[in-house]
Amino acid sequence: MQERYVMKISTPFTAMLGIDLPIIGAPMFLVSYEELAIAVSEAGGLGMFPLPNYRTVSDLEAALENIRRRTDRPIGVNIHLSGRFEWQAQLEVCLNYGVTFFISSLGDPRQIIEPVHARGGFVFADVITRRHALSAMKKGVDGLVAVAAGAGGHAGQTPTMVLVPYLKELTGLPVLAAGGVSTGKQLAAALALGACGAVVGTRLVASEEACATQEYKQAVVEAGPDDIVYSSKITGNWANWLAQSAAQFDGHPEIGSKKWQDLWSAGRSVAQADGILPAGQIVSEMAEKCAATLLQMPKLIEP
Repeated sequence: MQERYVMKISTPFTAMLGIDLPIIGAPMFLVSYEELAIAVSEAGGLGMFPLPNYRTVSDLEAALENIRRRTDRPIGVNIHLSGRFEWQAQLEVCLNYGVTFFISSLGDPRQIIEPVHARGGFVFADVITRRHALSAMKKGVDGLVAVAAGAGGHAGQTPTMVLVPYLKELTGLPVLAAGGVSTGKQLAAALALGACGAVVGTRLVASEEACATQEYKQAVVEAGPDDIVYSSKITGNWANWLAQSAAQFDGHPEIGSKKWQDLWSAGRSVAQADGILPAGQIVSEMAEKCAATLLQMPKLIEP
């Protein structure tokens, strides 16, 4: 196991999961696998992966066995609750391997809340609007992931600075910020808004452990915020993509659905992705700069 980062930034989310840092590695389709999840968790954050990255239950079991051989730190998964996936069997495997955090997508989270709670775990729901947030709250989720404008992949249209405090006040639930967090200063801003942590995706695409092509990683590093396009023409749902990748699929969802490996999602925080680095280093530097920013804030107040 890797040497762990000793610094702590405490929030209700870190207390809930027993982790050191309020930094969650986004569960990115075809990008987040064991290597990235392990690296983020070992650095003190919460590593995650989406269950659709594993085609069979046996593939998932092998992945979790690999993770548990190499870290005893908490990990999380994004579970898709639809008829297309063997989610019941996937859930049982995850619980058996001690997964304690789930982000629900595509279905009713009530289907998993009871078994997850019975094992001491927690269920958050991805939301982009007031309606989604209120629905998830009524269904009994433990918290929300506010997927804001500018987030990589499928995302809403309300900025992080508005969506996080809005949903926090609306529901009273713990809220994770997703969208626009690639640096420690941005993490500090999310915490100032009332978020209990931040889901980091785009910055971790450009990490050594991400299962993305070198071309994809380099494109994230080289892109600016104006190189991101927000389109519903690729998958049928609104999402953010690197323009050079989206161009070939724009208006042709029938080919987009068959060539996912060639679709490069990314958020506008590509602006702060300044190199391909080990994921653990990205997490550690983000924590250090977040702490430094928070410590500087009181100096702005004059007696």
